[in-house]
Amino acid sequence: MKRLFTFIVVLATISTATAKRHNTLCYGTAESVAMNGEYLSRTIDSIANASIEAGCFPGCQILVARRGVIVHHKSYGYHTNEKLRAVENSHIYDMASCTKVMAATMCLMRLVEQKKLDLDKPIANYLEEFKGTSNEKLTLREILTHQSGLRNEGFSRWALDKEKNLSSTIFSSTQSEEYPHLFCEGIYVHKNTREMMLNRIANQKPRDKKFHYSCYNFHLAGFLVERTTDRNYEEYLYEEFYKPLGVKDAMYNPTRKYSLEQIVPTELDNRYRKKLVHGYVHDEAAAFMGGVSGNAGLFANTESLAPILQMLLNGGEYNGTRYFKRKTIREWTSCQYPKNNNHRAIGFDRRRIGDKVKLADRTTKPYYYAPSASEKSFGHSGFTGTMVWADPKEDLVFVFLSNRVHPTRRNKVYFEINPRSKCHEAAYQAIRRYKK
Repeated sequence: MKRLFTFIVVLATISTATAKRHNTLCYGTAESVAMNGEYLSRTIDSIANASIEAGCFPGCQILVARRGVIVHHKSYGYHTNEKLRAVENSHIYDMASCTKVMAATMCLMRLVEQKKLDLDKPIANYLEEFKGTSNEKLTLREILTHQSGLRNEGFSRWALDKEKNLSSTIFSSTQSEEYPHLFCEGIYVHKNTREMMLNRIANQKPRDKKFHYSCYNFHLAGFLVERTTDRNYEEYLYEEFYKPLGVKDAMYNPTRKYSLEQIVPTELDNRYRKKLVHGYVHDEAAAFMGGVSGNAGLFANTESLAPILQMLLNGGEYNGTRYFKRKTIREWTSCQYPKNNNHRAIGFDRRRIGDKVKLADRTTKPYYYAPSASEKSFGHSGFTGTMVWADPKEDLVFVFLSNRVHPTRRNKVYFEINPRSKCHEAAYQAIRRYKK
């Protein structure tokens, strides 16, 4: 009986230690969380360095954490191909569409939990611009899973004049009360551009409701937050999530806080901005909205994103604070329209339906996540070369940041080598190769 009691006490101690270790992220060895550290570091180092040499990107940041322990956190290469500034872990990247889940989706999750929004009620209930339009009955569930029928429209259609220059009615070279928001260095946008975007989306000609990835869906997020809370979207995000989570290096419009030396540049834009995009958002539509959108605009480093992903893996809790109910996370990270061949969760990306990609299968086009990612895993990718992913089955967090669009988005090598997927897969292989 005494032995049984001792065993129970020891088991309880182990369980408590495990729960405590998951409470917040900490740094530790790969072996402490049943991973082969030598294999993990050697493989990721090799992939990252070879990818830089091949021209996938000038540099990158990679973070791997398991069971609440950060086991790999490293930066590689340089800001640009000129190799003037090496990438450091504190430097920040343009997150592009990872903004959707690291910012907008969390805000909407909170508002649905508080019953200020309903996933299955018409969008017109919350945004009056949709009333009387052909899209007024779209639901938030349809919108946030890219099942709405909304499509992206070419930015040039309405931002450029007949001579293919930026429209003088929307853009100005001088900041003023009428043109207050920064589009890029030396170019400002009209004060009503956010409303212009909202009206364009609301009045778009409807299409079939089937999966079609569209950034237009997430441009609506900021408006939904502001209309239902009477608070500024950016401030709401910071006060409700980033500040209590201890996230200090994730923000919109980063030049308000950081020097350009700390911000990794993206593309040399020869069409709209006629200069290197550096310190302001790469996505033109987000820039058009003053740099703040639920679709894109967030800048961050790997370490600042890890607590958000760990909180989601923890079932909505981090450092003693509960942000979401477990059932909320389960619903939002689950496939919503499998019968429509739509693999998406609510806001989050997931493994493709029926996806059985194997490492040795050269006939199947690989995706940006690891072939070994479980069916319960979720995350998102970004056009600039970014990725965030969490896997509840393996209690694994993976963050990959790069500027693969530098100097141009026409970078075929990046997709041929697919370094995000390979580095992500290395984490799973490190688990399999662990020996006690």
